[in-house]
Amino acid sequence: MLEHLLAGFATLMTPITLAAAALGLVGGIFVGALPGLTATMAVAVLAPFTFFIDATIGIPFLLGVYKGAIYGGSIPAITINTPGTAASAATAIDGNALANRGRVRLALETSLFASVLADLLSTVVLILVAAPLASIAISFGSSEFVLLYLFALTLIAGVSGNDFVKGLLSAAGGLLLAVIGLDPMTGFQRFTFGVTDLLQGISLVPLLIGMFALSEILIQAENGAAKSQGMDRLGGRGLSWRQARSLLPVSLRSTGIGTFLGALPGLGAEISCWISYGVAKRRSRRPQQFGKGSLSGICAAEAGNNAVVPAALIPMMVFGIPGDTITAVLLGAFMAHDLMPGPLLFERAPDLMYGFFAILLVTNIMLIAFGLLAIRHLRHINRIPQGLLYPAVVVLCFAGAFSVNNSSFDLVIMLAGGVLGYGMRKTGVPIPPLVIALLLAPGLENALRQTLLLSNGSLSIFVTRPISLVLLSLLVLSIVVMIWRYVAIQREAAQDAVSPQMPPAQTPSKVSSQE
Repeated sequence: MLEHLLAGFATLMTPITLAAAALGLVGGIFVGALPGLTATMAVAVLAPFTFFIDATIGIPFLLGVYKGAIYGGSIPAITINTPGTAASAATAIDGNALANRGRVRLALETSLFASVLADLLSTVVLILVAAPLASIAISFGSSEFVLLYLFALTLIAGVSGNDFVKGLLSAAGGLLLAVIGLDPMTGFQRFTFGVTDLLQGISLVPLLIGMFALSEILIQAENGAAKSQGMDRLGGRGLSWRQARSLLPVSLRSTGIGTFLGALPGLGAEISCWISYGVAKRRSRRPQQFGKGSLSGICAAEAGNNAVVPAALIPMMVFGIPGDTITAVLLGAFMAHDLMPGPLLFERAPDLMYGFFAILLVTNIMLIAFGLLAIRHLRHINRIPQGLLYPAVVVLCFAGAFSVNNSSFDLVIMLAGGVLGYGMRKTGVPIPPLVIALLLAPGLENALRQTLLLSNGSLSIFVTRPISLVLLSLLVLSIVVMIWRYVAIQREAAQDAVSPQMPPAQTPSKVSSQE
């Protein structure tokens, strides 16, 4: 492991690679600091521009964007109570309360401290567990991968919203879109309707740009949010070493929560920040301070969401299963660079994989310097008029979608994806299950066909192999738990709908007076 990590440093520690990673980090912080522009949007829009350069430059750039955007969302959350990304929503509770007391610098530096520490520790976990998990995954057969794909899809569909049925419908839609094109084994056309541009299937990146970036622009245009004003002064003292040491227990606990949740498919930074914040409040000796400017609240939320960044790469790099929507876009970028994440990639190109891990470590150090600069200068970024910002993003969407294949049909796919994503957002249907199902469907189809060929069509192969039996048990258990959760939510909703309609009980005095 150590020799591969050193080789990875030697492979990717070139001036141009470091410059690309730094540029991505700065760009990610910039996008994260703009309310309404999400980290997923940033990676989806910028990914096509990396397809024309070497993977050793393009992938570090996108990793920098990912990391920077998650951190950057805390800046407007603290200064103007408007999270730059959904992952920073919990940060706004105590961060803005502290800023309103004239201690905005303390809040921003606490956020940076928690982000850097959590990112560093989670990256170490990624480096330690990735190779051992890959060595285990190599022993997986096609039946194990079928169940692993199904388990991931079920888990993602269940946690991507409050409605389990809508999550399953979204995943089913992704599977349906994935079969468009030529059958990989027989060559028959499937759902092409005579359109030759669909013979190669749905172009992934233009669809992602439409569903995440264009639909977000449509939502923002519909809401018509007013322009916010940034804080003029960076008031108060910064974070002292004594305060930083007192926050270590909260940081470590929240980092553990974020790392664990990030490694599970479907549980992203948006969920991790709230769980970490809630646990910190319950474990605090002064829970009454939460919501009034607690440093522990800021630290817990930021450590929880930033720890997800490296951890979400574990299932993506080891098994080829995206941990969240951002890693789903990153998976598409890896595939565009002819790099298929999975256990075999660790075996064939270990230096390259550990080189990406080395980039994560280096950008963590860069985040300290760029974060301090962002604290001083990016507080005013939200002054940019939306009438200039959003049209510029739309232009980037069209340029990025067209540049993938130099095809005008990809623009049609992007527009269709934007309309579809807008409709799903308005109806409450989660987008992540559809996107991740679209990515996993080819692997699921190939693994299922191989399994049925090996077993002559018998399904007993899923219970006769020990690893398959364990994965099957987890799959069944996850389905049972999610159905139980869905029934419980529906029952609570029904009770809430009935209880307001019940007339209040009348006291005897009121009854007698009415008589």
